[in-house]
Amino acid sequence: MVIAIKMNDDTDVLAIDIGGSSTKLALVNRLGKIKNWQSFPTSAANGPAFVDKILVASRLLLADAANPITGAAVAIAGFVSADGALDFNANLPWLEGAPITRQLSAGLGLPVKADCDSNAACLAEYIFGQGQGAGRFLCLTGGTGLGVGMMVGGKLLRVAHGCMGDAGHVIVSPNGPECSCGGHGCAEALLSTETLARRYAGMINRSAIDFRNLVADAQTGVPEACELLEEAGRWLGIAAASLASIFLPDRIAVAGGLSHAGNDFMAAAQNSFDQHAGRFPLSRASLVRATTGEHATLLGAAASIFYPEHL
Repeated sequence: MVIAIKMNDDTDVLAIDIGGSSTKLALVNRLGKIKNWQSFPTSAANGPAFVDKILVASRLLLADAANPITGAAVAIAGFVSADGALDFNANLPWLEGAPITRQLSAGLGLPVKADCDSNAACLAEYIFGQGQGAGRFLCLTGGTGLGVGMMVGGKLLRVAHGCMGDAGHVIVSPNGPECSCGGHGCAEALLSTETLARRYAGMINRSAIDFRNLVADAQTGVPEACELLEEAGRWLGIAAASLASIFLPDRIAVAGGLSHAGNDFMAAAQNSFDQHAGRFPLSRASLVRATTGEHATLLGAAASIFYPEHL
């Protein structure tokens, strides 16, 4: 349902991004300017307790707001129900069913909208980034999971459960590792930033490392880091080629943490995409790095209120 609110460039939206490992909050205006960004781990004893954590952080954020707040928008990793609860996410089973938007609206006294994070990231990149001008725009967002969203004729494509379904679980390696979803060889199982960081830690015999360390080491030429990111690029190219044959996009953007993986990663993804895509989808689609960066989902959450015509 579209929320009727008076908005202009001097109003802000409270944007909330509930990811598989971290939750981010910020104030965002219609032009995509982000203010007062903050983050904390996505963890709690249960769903309602976690929403209480969001409420505490949101109230502190709103207390310092300089502009009027028109509403709040939440992007949630997974399938989101019509009433703003998480229906399913294999990485966040403890949050499923929690009345996220209802609890936030009651606690903040604001209208609250919710959508899945893959839709939000795609919408942000369509409005502010590489999706501008594309008639059929596909966005792959890599983080704790691999989300996929698509814009067709200026509208989000909603195939099942309010989104494209779980396209990040397209099978790219039939004999690949088990995925949190219960399948094997999913793109997400091979491209999750947490999985890549964990694999890299094992390769260099370190216990504590994150994806940023992996990328930084690759940029300085550490062989294991370069090898792993190039392998990830090959898997991403296969996933993009598979999805391109189904959805026939004009442009495919790589967003989220994976968008920071470096030029060698993107070159490997492009080469793999060129090798695996069919002639017709390859003749139409370009593979590019998203420009909205790590804040794509926050921007898209806010954009769902400022630009409802794209929903």
